[in-house]
Amino acid sequence: MKKNEKIRTPLGIISVFKNEIPEKYHCVVEPKISRISETHIRILTIDQAVFWGEEVYSPRLHQNCMNPENITLYPLEIEWNGDKVTVSDHYGMKKWITGEKLPEIQDWNLKLKKLRCNPCRNCGRC
Repeated sequence: MKKNEKIRTPLGIISVFKNEIPEKYHCVVEPKISRISETHIRILTIDQAVFWGEEVYSPRLHQNCMNPENITLYPLEIEWNGDKVTVSDHYGMKKWITGEKLPEIQDWNLKLKKLRCNPCRNCGRC
């Protein structure tokens, strides 16, 4: 695995491999940059999040509430094909086409966050 590889996309510079995956985490798919064709690239990253105003697409950590030692990491997927970029995470997807307003790209930290949902709806996010 390469360390801190970066790639320039229409959305901005995306980094891959900056964060190390802790041994206790199970990563569904390893971070990587795949060149499918000359105009089609797929990026799986655990380093950054993409913000469209209030909408956030980021890698996701899921801790099993019945077995807290089971922690699963879902990378953020960015697929760039010609003039379209699709950003998807474990909960949703957003498409961007050349000419639209650019989103903001920020670093993402590999830390569990305790959600405080009152009342609890047993959604499994905590």
